[in-house]
Amino acid sequence: MSAFGLLLILGLNAMIGADLLREHDDLMARAREETQSLSLILERQATDSVTGVGKVLAGVAEVLDVRADRWDRGDPDVRALLRRQAALSPLIRALLVISADGRPIHDSGARVPADLDLSDRDYLTTQRDGTAAGNFLGVPVRGRVSGNWFVSMSRRLETPDGRFAGVVAAVIEPAAFRAFYEALKLRNDAVVTLYHANGPMMARFPVHDPVPVLSAHPSADPAPSPAASLTVGPQGAEFLANSSDGPSRILSVRRSVEVPLVVTVSLSTDQVLSPWRGKVKISIAVAVCGSVMLGFLTLVLVREAGRREAMLVDLQSSESALRDSQQRLIQDIAGRYRAEAELIAAKQASDAANRAKTQFLANMSHELRTPLNAIIGFAEALETGIFGRMTGKQTEYVGDIRRSGQHLLSLINDILDTTKVESGKYALHEEIVDIRNVVEQSLRSVASQVAEKSIDLAATAATDLPSLYADERALRQILLNLLSNAVKFTPANGRVTVMVDASERNLRIRVTDTGIGIPQGELMLVMEPFHQVDNSHTRRYAGTGLGLPLVKSLVEMQEGRFLLTSTVGRGTTATILFPATRLRRSQAEASPSPRVPELLV
Repeated sequence: MSAFGLLLILGLNAMIGADLLREHDDLMARAREETQSLSLILERQATDSVTGVGKVLAGVAEVLDVRADRWDRGDPDVRALLRRQAALSPLIRALLVISADGRPIHDSGARVPADLDLSDRDYLTTQRDGTAAGNFLGVPVRGRVSGNWFVSMSRRLETPDGRFAGVVAAVIEPAAFRAFYEALKLRNDAVVTLYHANGPMMARFPVHDPVPVLSAHPSADPAPSPAASLTVGPQGAEFLANSSDGPSRILSVRRSVEVPLVVTVSLSTDQVLSPWRGKVKISIAVAVCGSVMLGFLTLVLVREAGRREAMLVDLQSSESALRDSQQRLIQDIAGRYRAEAELIAAKQASDAANRAKTQFLANMSHELRTPLNAIIGFAEALETGIFGRMTGKQTEYVGDIRRSGQHLLSLINDILDTTKVESGKYALHEEIVDIRNVVEQSLRSVASQVAEKSIDLAATAATDLPSLYADERALRQILLNLLSNAVKFTPANGRVTVMVDASERNLRIRVTDTGIGIPQGELMLVMEPFHQVDNSHTRRYAGTGLGLPLVKSLVEMQEGRFLLTSTVGRGTTATILFPATRLRRSQAEASPSPRVPELLV
């Protein structure tokens, strides 16, 4: 038995540990999927946005190729064209036309272009050297006039004979990307970074000023510091034990196949695993409490088994002595008396053992109820927020603790009452009882269970009900047990009905449900303590199997009869009959009058 108790404790802890590991793996897997999905979406958005800028540049280049005034510095018509085209994309800060020697000819943002030498800019040199085909996306640079960081995109302009004539360039605003990332309302401390394929960072959320310094590998840092950037690397997701944004992050990289852009998305593992760590603390507490309780129960059972074994040895010894006495009885009448005395002693030992069992159950029930009341009280205090506000998940777990404690307390109360009835110590306090009030109070007690399962609860009572001479507490306990069983075994949207009527011979209380029902062969067995119907439909309902035996005992102690009828799949009807000797009618009730049912609920 000690080994079995140890196996139970190990099994409990193993199940809790396995559940925690499974949830940890699930959270990490979902986080990887989230970063991969986000990186795909953001790479597509960045690609489409930059491609749109490229289309604007292509359109401007086509128009300029046919205009004779395209090299007239500051021409208002060309500037108007550039302003209209720049408005087509939210990424474009300005459109410039730059001559082959690097001098601005037209600027959509200024009537007179600044007198600058841009011949060293990559968006001009690349097009002049012919190393770029079509549009060229440059790396981030700082403006010589404004001092702000920007990204350029250029398209080659040619003379009629095909020689290099200059470029039309778009100044792209990185803040437009950051505004889009911010609007996504990312969670789990997410960091989104947009890189040029050559390495430098173009935009980042949270805001980070880009500096065009190359780094070794894109996976070296999911969201680099201002002095770091990214070189194009493979696509996919990986776990980083250390990064500039925290001790550990989950990173996904997505490279565009159309434009030289790379998008990275990373999530903080601390944020991802935050709810899991809270569950770990609660699970550890549950495991410790469960292990202590199982260990205590195992110790009690081992001691009780030792006592029972000793008593069995004594009983076997008494039986042996009795057989010897029976043999000596033939020879000596005195031996017969001694054998009878030993038989009486053996019976007293057996009765003492039965009393010890009953007393043990009663003592254990009292010992268990004290800590359970404390657990329920603290759980209710935590739910009301008396010790501080809790998270939603913590409130859910504390509610589970409270409901489990209340369920266990009700089971222990049933055990205690059953042992009292069995030992003859259940004392009835009989008085004149208003059966209507008892029914209404019992209905209110199960109202919350009925509301949770959306069960239709109806109760009717005859208008001329007599009073009942009975124990009100026991009567309420009978009705609560029957109503609780009816609600527990009735599926959602089912129906539970209570009907009370009286005749000259008896008072009848019927509780009918539309639940799963009981097989005919089990109707007698469910009246025995600790028995439940054992099939695939009912085993999912928790309980000790003491409810109906306790109801039967309490009804019979008050001279009543308890009847149970049921049909599998259609429901069960429990009927209580109290004899006429228990009915008390007033003078007004004794006069004949029509008996009309009255709706209670």
